[in-house]
Amino acid sequence: MRILLVYGTTEGQTRKIAKFCESHLTGSDNTVELLDSRRRMSDLEISKFDCVILAGSVHQRHHQESLTNFVIAHKKQLQESPTLFISVSLSIAFEGGEKEAQKYVDDFAEYTGFQPNATLLVAGALKFDQYDYYMNQIVEFVVLQDRSKITEDQEFTDWETLEEELDAFVSAV
Repeated sequence: MRILLVYGTTEGQTRKIAKFCESHLTGSDNTVELLDSRRRMSDLEISKFDCVILAGSVHQRHHQESLTNFVIAHKKQLQESPTLFISVSLSIAFEGGEKEAQKYVDDFAEYTGFQPNATLLVAGALKFDQYDYYMNQIVEFVVLQDRSKITEDQEFTDWETLEEELDAFVSAV
C-alpha cells in the first residue's frame, strides 16, 4: 500500500510523531512518502496513493497554517482518498480535555471544508527548553490553567495507542 503522510509542526513533536508513523507503517508491503506541509507541492498527485495521513499540532487554538493551506489546496484530491487526520494537542493530555481537542479538529474541518474519514487525537509535548519567557507564561497561565504544575520538558504522546490506531486505519483501507 502506498501511503502519503503530510505533517505540519511548530516545535518538532508532530514531526517526531510523523516519523514514528512512517517507521511503523513502512514494510509489510507498505511504502510511506513523508512530506512537510511547508514544502511546495503543487504537482503532487494524491491519486497515486492508497490513503493519506495528515498530522498537525495545535498552537493558539489552530493547526499550522501550512497544513491548513495544503488541505485547502488539495481538498478535491483528498476527498477522493481515505484520509486520517492526526491532531496533536496538549488538551487531550489532560483529564477532561477531549472536548476541547475535538473542537480544534471540528474548527479545522469547518475552516478548510474538508472532512477526513477518520481522526485521531494525540497528546503532544511541553518543551520548556525551547520557549522564551513569553511562551512560558502562555503555557503556564493559558495552556495549563489550573492543572498541575509542570516545569520541565514532558512528552505525553501515547506511542502504543498511536500504533494501534494506525494499524486499524490502514487495515480498514
